Amino acid sequence: MGKAALAIKKNIEVVKNFPVKGIKFQDIFSITTKPKVFKLIIEEITKVVKKHKITKIVGIESRGFLFGMTASYKLGLPFIPIRKSGKLPGKISKVKYKLEYGHDVIEIQSSSIKKSDNILLVDDLIATGGTAVASIKLLRKFNNKRIVSFFVIELENLNGAGQLKKEGIEVLSIYKTDG
Repeated sequence: MGKAALAIKKNIEVVKNFPVKGIKFQDIFSITTKPKVFKLIIEEITKVVKKHKITKIVGIESRGFLFGMTASYKLGLPFIPIRKSGKLPGKISKVKYKLEYGHDVIEIQSSSIKKSDNILLVDDLIATGGTAVASIKLLRKFNNKRIVSFFVIELENLNGAGQLKKEGIEVLSIYKTDG
């Protein structure tokens, strides 16, 4: 286990039975309050960006913004948000996706991604992978081949990473646990 993973393991607050019984909620905000741990996470993202020659960092609303935007700022790269429906101005592209009980929609500004971009998709956590897979489908409207995903925490027992791998997406995460 690497330094960043160990720091997350030691510092993450796990809230049992939240938001519903049986869930072990990984409270990412218990990490963001610890600058040394947060810095280690950003350093890991920086390594991935350099290795894959990333040109744009895309963050999934809302906690993906924290890590993606910080790394973008540090590296001098554009940050592109993927947001819930109705939150972005101008011409947008959207994807509707299935939830356990119903549907949701995510959007991106249509002019923000180019075919030539090397994209890093960032979020705090991957669980079942529904939003991440929808984000990949949204990004593929503009760029079909150059996408890598990065998650601070991967809940292995929920197989979200497996869903992304089925889509042909490389999945990188710092800390793997059960949720």
